[in-house]
Amino acid sequence: MSNNAPEMGQGEKTLSKAAGMVVDAKKDFDGFSRKLDGQIAGLQGKWAGAGGSAFFQLHQAWTEKQNVITNALNEFEASLQSTEKDNMSTDEAQSANYNRTAGRLGG
Repeated sequence: MSNNAPEMGQGEKTLSKAAGMVVDAKKDFDGFSRKLDGQIAGLQGKWAGAGGSAFFQLHQAWTEKQNVITNALNEFEASLQSTEKDNMSTDEAQSANYNRTAGRLGG
């Protein structure tokens, strides 16, 4: 076997780091959304008529879609964490199996 063979698997805490990046992105989205909500709320009493109504309906639709995205980010972060735990458990179980087999072979 070559010493230059590529390593198979994931680096240590790779999925946890990715999950942290997802959490940071969600925080950014939430912050931008709150800021936008505040700015639009300030306009709501000043802008009347069909144009204002259409704009505020658009904002409502935007907010609903943004919630779908942030909920998906929550699920993605949880999936990354869960996958990393599963990978670590599988790796530990396989290591124990290999060590047991090596012991039986006298190695």
